[in-house]
Amino acid sequence: MKASKEQSDASSYIPGEKDLLRCSKSSFFTYAMCPRQYYWKYVASIPRPPPNEAMIRGTDIHSMLEYGLLDGPDALTVAAAEKGMEDDEGVAGLVQLLHMIANDMGGLDVVEVEVKHECYENYEDNEIVWVAIIDAVLRHPDGGLILTELKTGGMNVSKLARTRKELVFYSRVLDLLDYEKVTHFLYIAPDYEVPDQYANDKLMAEANKKGKTVWIGRGHGIAIMEPVNTRSFNAFAKSLSDTIATLTIRQWPMKWNNYFCPVWCDYHLACESELTGESEGIMNG
Repeated sequence: MKASKEQSDASSYIPGEKDLLRCSKSSFFTYAMCPRQYYWKYVASIPRPPPNEAMIRGTDIHSMLEYGLLDGPDALTVAAAEKGMEDDEGVAGLVQLLHMIANDMGGLDVVEVEVKHECYENYEDNEIVWVAIIDAVLRHPDGGLILTELKTGGMNVSKLARTRKELVFYSRVLDLLDYEKVTHFLYIAPDYEVPDQYANDKLMAEANKKGKTVWIGRGHGIAIMEPVNTRSFNAFAKSLSDTIATLTIRQWPMKWNNYFCPVWCDYHLACESELTGESEGIMNG
């Protein structure tokens, strides 16, 4: 059910700090990926670094999607020009994809765009406020909802699989809020560089899989729509249980990766110091 203001106010990302645990898509998958990163990001009092250029552009592209869905692809083009993004290849790819999707589905039946949801659940004896801000929810021409996620930057099958898990998280939240059934996931990747016709690209092979629809832009952009898969929901249910069980007892083990951590984690220097013995490790508690 929808969380009340009192329940929302009584929730925190820090387990045990307040009566209810607050859990968003971002916080959940951060903990599932690396509990230590969760600690640095949500528990420790460390100032977050300012957004970089890629993050700022990603926010702008998401705003372009909102214009395109609510007012049409042509409005997206106008908004892009106002922001000085008319020459951005990702914007061009997004415009093309939205035109193609709308054409094939007989228009875009938009249910909502960028709506923040908070719902309450007593999950395995843990009182939780789940938080979800979904890029877009569309209605499928045959009935049911399409959860839509836009991803900037490169796209590959591994990123597609991670995004699928995120949409399962969102589907669960909408189910708790008594939305109609989610039947499809739609992934939009406007920055994807379309290979030549002879390239062996695994992402392009998704078009050959049963039930999937793929739209490809000219030069940049790919969108993939697939029916929801029961296996994905079953796998997520176990991951959800295991993650919440360790999060609520405040376990912060490090999952060090020699490539990922230095490149993608803003807090890797603290973990490197611990690995080299230059600082004391964090005590569980």
